[in-house]
Amino acid sequence: MSWSEPSARLLGVALRRMREEHGLSQEALAFRAGITKNQLQLIEAGRSSGRRGASGPSNPRLSTLVGLADVLGRSVSGLLADAGL
Repeated sequence: MSWSEPSARLLGVALRRMREEHGLSQEALAFRAGITKNQLQLIEAGRSSGRRGASGPSNPRLSTLVGLADVLGRSVSGLLADAGL
């Protein structure tokens, strides 16, 4: 499977759902995962950039996925599986 805009959107929707299930704000999850709130907002939106007119799917680094998965009590593979990827 290759990484695409639909894949990025699926991950973003799943991350938002898991974050909300844990009662975390974007700011709290981002801080605990070691990323910025803006990075988390872009990942949840499935976008690579916040610039108007910019295109392309979010493509988080493995270290970002590890940090998010740790905070959410999952492995990276579990995080991706929960997103249907």
